[in-house]
Amino acid sequence: MFQSRWFNPVLQRPALSRPHLRGTRALGRSLLVGAALSILAACGPTPEQAIEEAAEIEANNREVLVTAAFVSVQGGAAALAFLPNRDAASLGLIVSAPREGGLDLFDADGELRTRHAGARLSSLATAPGFQLRGESLPLIFGASPDSNSVLGYAVVTDGIRVLDLPLAETTPADGVAGLCLYREGVGYVDLVVLGNGASAEIWRIRDAGNDVLSVEQRQNFTLSAPARQCATLDGDIYLASPAGGISRLGPDGVIEAENNQSVVSLAVGDFDGSRLVLATDGATGRVHTFYGRDLMPASELEIVDGLSTPGIEQPAGIAITPESYGFTAYISGMIAVFDQDDQRIKVISHDAASRALVSAD
Repeated sequence: MFQSRWFNPVLQRPALSRPHLRGTRALGRSLLVGAALSILAACGPTPEQAIEEAAEIEANNREVLVTAAFVSVQGGAAALAFLPNRDAASLGLIVSAPREGGLDLFDADGELRTRHAGARLSSLATAPGFQLRGESLPLIFGASPDSNSVLGYAVVTDGIRVLDLPLAETTPADGVAGLCLYREGVGYVDLVVLGNGASAEIWRIRDAGNDVLSVEQRQNFTLSAPARQCATLDGDIYLASPAGGISRLGPDGVIEAENNQSVVSLAVGDFDGSRLVLATDGATGRVHTFYGRDLMPASELEIVDGLSTPGIEQPAGIAITPESYGFTAYISGMIAVFDQDDQRIKVISHDAASRALVSAD
């Protein structure tokens, strides 16, 4: 099992073992090997070939220790996002959209700092460096399927307050099912907005000096199937579709790779030079990973018990940031995952995930 090389006494305390879970996982591995042997035996391969096949399956699984768990709050998390503070890394925030509506903002210690009432949001995007009238004002955007609209919020970091942000009225051609950040520039934000049907658009939101932020539809794409979640990196758009699986679109909107794996949430990041898509299906106990270019399966990541923190039993919403959140663990960023099993957000050090996912390749 992978062992973390750091220790933060603020976030971690002596480990509490869970032998019954360890036994369950060991039993699961034994059953996996046994199933592989049975299937291959029925098809004719030798026992040696069956053992090699089972060993290859097991070798593709990776383990990483959970770093910390956030306080449990009512409403769970339908979506997650990061709002880093580039002036003071340890003051960065983690944003959650509770299933019942509104926003929850947590600090890097996992404490709930504020709860903002509002509409139910299916996905989130943040612009931590947005400049509004010469002042730095972090922004949050959310997709509201109930009203078929994109909603905006401004975060006042002094005291951690959330304000509703006025956006120009826009009537999306195909409604709003989800969104993600495409690009953040000086005075503007580009968002990928997913329609209810097989379509997506890129919107530019900027400060044009009016009472509301202007909204301009700049591009539109036709998809092979309706998408509900998305993530971006270096101009590529990654989509999660209930019917079509995962796909990667280039900057021109052309589909360049596909995988029919059904997932409910995905995120993309760079791990020591390897671009990987991390995705959850909301049912299994592992995070699926795929190579970012061709979307071929890379490995299965199991997030196990850390020091005093239980592992993730049923991963659902997921988000990745390479931005520093301070402390020893989060200097290179973190991964946040919502565990449906105990309804808590849990985080993993980006460095620890990189070592687990890449070093063994």
